[in-house]
Amino acid sequence: MHYWEMPDHARALSDRAVELMRQYKAPPTPPQYELWFNYASGLNQELIDALDTAVQEGHATDAARMRDLHMRFFGGDLTTAVDDMGAKLQEELQKFAHVLESTGQDTATYGKTLTVATQQLHHGDMTQFKLIIEGVVAATRAMEVKHKVLESELKTSSSEIKSLRQRLESIREESRVDSLTGLLNRRGFDERMTLAVRGAADGHDQLCLLIGDVDHFKKFNDTWGHATGDQVLRLVAQCFKSNTKGRDTAARYGGEEFVVALPQTSLESATTVAEHIRAAVESKKIVKRSTGETLGSITLSIGVAKYVVGEPIAETLSRADACLYAAKRSGRNRVIAETALNATELKMKTSN
Repeated sequence: MHYWEMPDHARALSDRAVELMRQYKAPPTPPQYELWFNYASGLNQELIDALDTAVQEGHATDAARMRDLHMRFFGGDLTTAVDDMGAKLQEELQKFAHVLESTGQDTATYGKTLTVATQQLHHGDMTQFKLIIEGVVAATRAMEVKHKVLESELKTSSSEIKSLRQRLESIREESRVDSLTGLLNRRGFDERMTLAVRGAADGHDQLCLLIGDVDHFKKFNDTWGHATGDQVLRLVAQCFKSNTKGRDTAARYGGEEFVVALPQTSLESATTVAEHIRAAVESKKIVKRSTGETLGSITLSIGVAKYVVGEPIAETLSRADACLYAAKRSGRNRVIAETALNATELKMKTSN
């Protein structure tokens, strides 16, 4: 049963969504409404958990964070663009098929003309010879004209299909990238992570994960504004980019949280990479562009975990998150690997 088949229920969900948006001071925009309407429906537990976390961390009014959530669960405008491009591509393929079908029909008709002419020559007399030849010549010329038209149509259709395919691939790539930082977004990271896990499945290649979170980002954002907060996120993203390379995959996982997948990397080496990223972030100074005023330094806490072959990747992420939580609890601006935590600490965090 769809919402539009239950107007009273849909109206109640709508009222609840508006109430929640007012309660958490969420901007009254269509994407926000879609998030909170689905939250009110109670049908998507992952979305509910994500919004609850955003509320607990004070991010319900954070435009960037909520934009990320909407992209994560609904795909945003890019999904619509992909659908539109897919429809156009299908239309061009149908045109292409029609052109090929017409070519076949015209060729068959021309073949019949030649067959009839052959039979007439075999059974006819010399007085009909000229008429038969003129008929074949006329049919041949008509075929040439049709083929030129068809060739042009095929060329145009092929060019359009190629253009649409390139645009479609471009849109798909855009849907995997975080528009603010230029890093992969959560969707893009999950896809790359799936491939990395397959590469480590034979047990010969090691795979590690980093999860980093900007320390006191909400306070910084509230003090200096979202524009400066965005500047901080771009700066942190650049530190992740410059300290990862090759087969490594860095991404903005949501809000002020960043992740890195490190294939063919030991836990010790991954911890070293994390330390380089942390130090790079700490060395940066934030300057307010409008005034040139130095706003101070920012710091980053990072957790590091190693993938265990056969386990769900969510468990690896959970262990890395437990290490991040320990780094925050220990004073922030530090890197903690899972070997530094005891089993109790890991279990306490991952069970929450």
